[in-house]
Amino acid sequence: MDRTENTISHFFEGLGVSLGRLKLVESRHGAHRRIRLFRHPELGNVFVLGNEIQHVEAWAPLYHEPLVHLAAAFVPEVKDVLILGGGTLFAAAEALKYRSVRKVILVDHDPEVTKTVARYYRHAKQCLRDERFQLLARDAYDGGGTAGSKFDLVLNDGIDLLEVNHRQKSKHAMRDIFSELRVSLAPEGVCADVIQRHLFERHRIVRTINRLGGRARVALSLVLLPEYHGVLHVLSLWGRNTSLVSQHATRPINKEQAGWMRNPARSPCAYYAPGFLPYYLYLPRYVREALTPRKRAP
Repeated sequence: MDRTENTISHFFEGLGVSLGRLKLVESRHGAHRRIRLFRHPELGNVFVLGNEIQHVEAWAPLYHEPLVHLAAAFVPEVKDVLILGGGTLFAAAEALKYRSVRKVILVDHDPEVTKTVARYYRHAKQCLRDERFQLLARDAYDGGGTAGSKFDLVLNDGIDLLEVNHRQKSKHAMRDIFSELRVSLAPEGVCADVIQRHLFERHRIVRTINRLGGRARVALSLVLLPEYHGVLHVLSLWGRNTSLVSQHATRPINKEQAGWMRNPARSPCAYYAPGFLPYYLYLPRYVREALTPRKRAP
């Protein structure tokens, strides 16, 4: 067993999962990091980039369903979707569940990731067969490829947006990725972005909200990412139309999600349920206090 497999073993053993029957299915070189795919009899496929676990198949709904459907809950009708990163196509598959969607553009810098998952994941095969889906093989954060287009959903399924801003500043550039994403939103569009890394890294949450400033109303949700240290992360949801996104929403305004509520058997989701929107929008006291401006002493 090499270093990567040892790393994976220690990770799963820490969660009480036995890896006695973990099997290496494929190993290949991607554009930037080595790609490995393992299979576990209970957890399904385990996708690894470099030495970092990206996805465990059985856990995928815990993160990808809220990422897409919570944002969509605040959009009356989802038509055009932009996904940054997400070459494993889990987010794309969720977006394509909407009958109203006419276009999903995914921008990812490593086409080898998508080629690999397309051989082993049913959802990936379905995405690539869907005429509404388009894959652009380039850096998702270089600002090119979708300039001038407007999207109802913009989903960041790649890296920490704060790091994008930091990297640009180090090059003495005056770029603001949050402003660029806002410009790419349709008038009633919503952006979804996970604030990395850990729920209790207070400065990350506060800095991200401050970067958004007064440009948008922001709603937050706790999302589960078992593959990453900390497990609980904060998902930010924000849009151009401040009357739509609300931390206190009780029902989705999305027409299709309203249909799922009337007939739950029609819902295509394994985890997300629009009738429990207040549950997803619950914030613990710690987060609420972190975001409340402190009064200065007289």
